[in-house]
Amino acid sequence: MAVRNFILGSAAVLMTAGGAQAADLPVKAEAVEYVRICSLYGAGFWFIPGTDTCIKLGGYLRVDTTFNGGTQGAPAWNGDLGQQNRYRDYYSTRARMALTVDTRTATEYGVVRTFMQADFQFSTLDNNTFNPNVFAALPTSTSLLNNPGEGYVAVESVFIQFAGFSFGKSVSAYSTPWNAFPGNITSFLIGGYDTTTGVNNIQYTREFGQGVTASVGLDDPVVFGRTSVYNLAYGLNAVGTGGNAYAGVHAPDIVGNIRVDQAWGLFQISAAAHEVRGSYDFLNGVAVPAGGLGLAGAAPTALSEIGGHPDSKWGGSVMAALQIKNIPTGAGDDIKIDATYALGDTKNVISTSAASPSFAMFSGTSRAGAYQSVGSAPPPMRSGFPTTPPRARSRAPGFSVPAI
Repeated sequence: MAVRNFILGSAAVLMTAGGAQAADLPVKAEAVEYVRICSLYGAGFWFIPGTDTCIKLGGYLRVDTTFNGGTQGAPAWNGDLGQQNRYRDYYSTRARMALTVDTRTATEYGVVRTFMQADFQFSTLDNNTFNPNVFAALPTSTSLLNNPGEGYVAVESVFIQFAGFSFGKSVSAYSTPWNAFPGNITSFLIGGYDTTTGVNNIQYTREFGQGVTASVGLDDPVVFGRTSVYNLAYGLNAVGTGGNAYAGVHAPDIVGNIRVDQAWGLFQISAAAHEVRGSYDFLNGVAVPAGGLGLAGAAPTALSEIGGHPDSKWGGSVMAALQIKNIPTGAGDDIKIDATYALGDTKNVISTSAASPSFAMFSGTSRAGAYQSVGSAPPPMRSGFPTTPPRARSRAPGFSVPAI
């Protein structure tokens, strides 16, 4: 009985002490940090918790179906679709989601901005050659056909801006604010400049006040800035005008603009300089036999490096652009127009969102052995691309320089 009373008394003392401790030392709840709105850079920005950096998430989702054409409104101008044969599909579809991330950080030396846009996309038959026998001979290719569970992620823009400078992948300083897709429902409209999906560059923009700005930049021409260069020593045939004889990139494109933004609209003058470089005078001029293996047209041979090469030449283009706002047709309506002249810089006149333009126009023909029609592409050319050294000139008449 004594032991039992002692244990019960001890338990009562422990319970009393525990209750007193709970009352004397309350637990303090952690502070909740709510997301703060950042109004310094416009609507949609908020502070990243624990930092002074403002961020804005955006994007869009689009689904489209094109009848009698490629995805996103690509015209039926080549392949089985252009020939209108039984291998063509009557429609194609695409679903895309774009995600944009825009950040601004105020520093002692100005605002540092970063921007990124990525596209998540699934397409069916994103090409004009739909022959199932061709698909059977090729590995899976997202540029031809997205199989179930595939698709791709594309990077349109990734750049950093600071103190007027821009570094990364962005729209060229040569372009207008409405270049290509922002001004058209399709990226395949023939004509006009198009770097809406970004080009690697370095740019600097200076503001002079009263809506006047000037920009200058260096663009990497590898993806957007080059059309085909032909070695006409092999004639106007499948090899002479079928193989691209461009040499490696030697210099960036030099671009710039002067722009005036006013309440009535916008006026802009742009200019670009582009170096055209042919590879060698002696290249492969033998067409690969049907179903056989061999060098591609204009591929180098054992004589290429010892046989001379053409001189490089600089070409360029100029563009004038005009926007008139609030035209009489209705509030908010406007009209945009731009005109370009180029010599040796064809891509700045005829362009798409693809890497390099290659257009074909089909028509009737009486040519012996021709099937249905013949194609004409790429843009007009001028011959007489000089070669060096002089001993090579007689053996290889020269390259052609695309020009308009």
